[in-house]
Amino acid sequence: MKKTLCALIALLMLTLVTACGDSSSSRKPSPPDDGNPDTEHPIEEPEPPEPPLVKADGSIEVLSNRADLISGGDALIRVQTADADALQGATLRINGKDAGAMLAAQEDGALVGLVSGLTLGENTLHVRLRDNSYLERTLINHPRGGPVFSGPQVQPWHCPNSDRSQDQYCNQAPEYSFKYLPASVMDSFISKAGEYSSPQDYFSAPVDMLAMMLTGQELLDYDPEQPPKRSSIAKVTSETGVTMPFIVRVEKGVINRDRYQIMALFDPEQPWTALAPQPQWNHKLLVHHGSNVGVEYGMANPPNSDVGNSIIVALARGFVTLSNAQANLGHNANLVTGAESLMMAKEHIIEQYGLLRFTIGTGCSGGAIMQLHVANAYPGIYQGVIVQCAYPDVWTTAVQFADYHLLNKQFSWSLPSAPEDVLLMLKSLLLDPGPVPMISFYGHLPINPIVSDEAFFPGAFPTQDNCRGIQDPSILYDAETNPGGLRCGLVDWMHNQFGVRGSEVWSPAEEAISRGFTATPFDNVGVQYGLKALQLGLITGQQFLDVNRKMGGLDIDFQRQDQRSVADHDALRFAYRSGAINTFQNMNSTAIIDLRGLDPGFAHDAFHSWQFRARLEQNQDDTQNHVIWFGPVPLAGDTLYTTQALLVMNEWLNNVEASDDALTLGEKLRAYKPVQARDRCLSVSSLFDAEHLPPLLSATFTPNPPPLLDLSKIPAAPAQLGKLVDAVTNQVCGLSLEQLTNVSHLLDLPDGGALSNVLGELTRPIDQLLKPITDLQSTLVTTRFGTPRIMAGDDLTTLANKCQLKPVDPADYATAPFLSLTDPAGLAKQLANTMVEGATKPQSIPGLIKGLLPSAITNPLSVVDNLVGLFEKGIKDPTSLPTEVLNTLAMTLTPDPRDFARKVEAIFPDGVCDYSLPPVGAEPTVPWLQYGDAEQVVYGGEPLADESAPASRQGWASPNFGLALPTAH
Repeated sequence: MKKTLCALIALLMLTLVTACGDSSSSRKPSPPDDGNPDTEHPIEEPEPPEPPLVKADGSIEVLSNRADLISGGDALIRVQTADADALQGATLRINGKDAGAMLAAQEDGALVGLVSGLTLGENTLHVRLRDNSYLERTLINHPRGGPVFSGPQVQPWHCPNSDRSQDQYCNQAPEYSFKYLPASVMDSFISKAGEYSSPQDYFSAPVDMLAMMLTGQELLDYDPEQPPKRSSIAKVTSETGVTMPFIVRVEKGVINRDRYQIMALFDPEQPWTALAPQPQWNHKLLVHHGSNVGVEYGMANPPNSDVGNSIIVALARGFVTLSNAQANLGHNANLVTGAESLMMAKEHIIEQYGLLRFTIGTGCSGGAIMQLHVANAYPGIYQGVIVQCAYPDVWTTAVQFADYHLLNKQFSWSLPSAPEDVLLMLKSLLLDPGPVPMISFYGHLPINPIVSDEAFFPGAFPTQDNCRGIQDPSILYDAETNPGGLRCGLVDWMHNQFGVRGSEVWSPAEEAISRGFTATPFDNVGVQYGLKALQLGLITGQQFLDVNRKMGGLDIDFQRQDQRSVADHDALRFAYRSGAINTFQNMNSTAIIDLRGLDPGFAHDAFHSWQFRARLEQNQDDTQNHVIWFGPVPLAGDTLYTTQALLVMNEWLNNVEASDDALTLGEKLRAYKPVQARDRCLSVSSLFDAEHLPPLLSATFTPNPPPLLDLSKIPAAPAQLGKLVDAVTNQVCGLSLEQLTNVSHLLDLPDGGALSNVLGELTRPIDQLLKPITDLQSTLVTTRFGTPRIMAGDDLTTLANKCQLKPVDPADYATAPFLSLTDPAGLAKQLANTMVEGATKPQSIPGLIKGLLPSAITNPLSVVDNLVGLFEKGIKDPTSLPTEVLNTLAMTLTPDPRDFARKVEAIFPDGVCDYSLPPVGAEPTVPWLQYGDAEQVVYGGEPLADESAPASRQGWASPNFGLALPTAH
């Protein structure tokens, strides 16, 4: 038994040894041994190693966006090499996996394609060429639902279309529908009238007709399965020369957790891809925006209209149009996520529709703010902007509205809430304090402060009766009952940009939750409200002192407090750095057409257009890239302006695109500026442009006017005629003989401006003599008034959210003619009565004056003494009275300002604003800041490095606009 066991063990060990010896799959069998020792066996040669990969001479360009800002899992790329033949048979691998046939050869030999399947984060593209060389680059992909560069997103977020949403980002597949423009200009009105269901509806018919005349036709629904007759669809010829029915495809989807809409002139029977777009597209993009300012914790519909009919005209010419809910300031007050969403939508358009030549923005009010911020803080998203009824930004305008709010409380100035309050409102306007003092502090007609208080300023409050998008109101902030709740205000919406408040300034609510709220860039420390009015004699010294003593400020919840508002220093720095306070520093290479109308009380001050220009003047050699069109229609200027501005902007950018010189982009904008891109006061000259657009009613005549009213068939007038018309009509806004006599320019004379120089020298003295009158004319006609900060001594730029302080200086009050009086008109009347009574009893005059003046002056004893002395001298020596009266009045009405300065010091112990110094916290706006990722915030932002995304963004615009990031060397 023992021997048998040993034999089995030995056999097992032999088997294992044999198996191990034969287990190597790399070992080849030995040649058979023929038993002859002289036989030579061949020596086996090792297989040659693969040659090392060599990097090819070429690049992988990312056309649809920066390579580090890609979103949605796809990107349009272009592969090019010095030897185009090497691309034949090239293969693409993404993150080591074969990507299949995503690339297609182009006429120039390059390969272009939409690569998809990118994972979140870094992705490596590897292209192997025919000669076994390779190209490689990294793309950084972000979620389609964001964020890309805006940092942690606002929460909570409501997806109203939860039944179609695919994830927590509200993503859903795009949906497509069609619309068409009726052939007859009346069909839109008839279609709308067909919806009337009651006799009352017919009363709206005149209003509907007027609206159509002012804003143009509406697109009607188009069903491809049951299309209307071809004869009922308007025909249009795009800029590319394609004539086709005016049918529009509407794409709706979700990007960055919110809805977007893309419209394009479209043939429903033909395909459209980025590599083969339909031929009617001119490769241009018009972005239109909504109005207002506000916040909403959930998705919303994108804006779908403008003042006039520029959207319809753009589609007719072959533009693709885009609107985006996140870029609608009335829905999303965060300017950075607005820019981010525009960038992501542009990327989507390039990937699905094709490369862009340039992008134009258009919009009124909040839509203008969004454009101006994006153009300054994220240059390149737009090449031209058309801004209407615009503000420069949210956060210097918010200071203006905060000042209005505080002054309204001082003057008890508000809209009546009940019939019995009407008399109180009229009393405030006419008697207490009266219209002149109110205007003197506001800097504007008193109605504007009411409108801003009712329409805009409540959006700043963190406590809202209706916080849009919030389904459960119990989560909302309340300083007493829920200090840790959700704050629903404009400032809190800018949390990533402004940072948080330090513990040294925490309110009781912040202390209760042991964290600071979003920091604020508001401040009114040292602001002397009404200073200019005091110096001009529009208010009295006592009125000035009373208002500034009682002014107070706003606390962190935007409730009035007795102390002045104090800004958080980091929030100030970050506001300038991020462009939230818009300095217009990076606008030199953006074409701007600024549309402006009268402001009789709608809180869209006309002066803002000239405020923009003043800010541009601080940063540029000239302001020739900024054009102001003023007109009589309130806010809008003229209903034709948006359409005409689109046509002029289109020509302007076409000229820049076609230029072949070595000028910078800013220089090209000036060198190739069309003649119609000039300042104007009225819209009359539009009749002399190539399109002959009639003022006010142009929407009725474009793009498909009634046959008998097709003004475009009239031959174009000489360009000089339009310039002459503008030179004449501009006199309405301010008489200028120099402008009228600038004949070298007006007539395009080849004299180098010699004749204009001669005539200008002759008329300049007259213009200077008339300047005070023409300045007043310009202010009144254009309603170009001011703001409380301008009346406090700031300049037209009003960029100082917080001023640097200086000691109170008596010289600032030395020229104030009514420094010591509270009611100069009333005092004059009382003095006259005193003189009448004193004429019969001269010896009673001193006593009468003593009883009369103490209630009317700030320093009655000194004035009384002066006047008593005056009359005592007059009684003794009547011949000396005229001289003594003048001397006494000089001392009375303009006393030693040092005494007044001491009263000012008591209100401003730390000093008053010195607007000759830079604002506190001011620093340059840094373009293309990023604020972290979904989890980690970078307060105040840090710049994206261009070197991190070389050879990308070529698809955003034609080469002359300089947006492509260069290839790394």
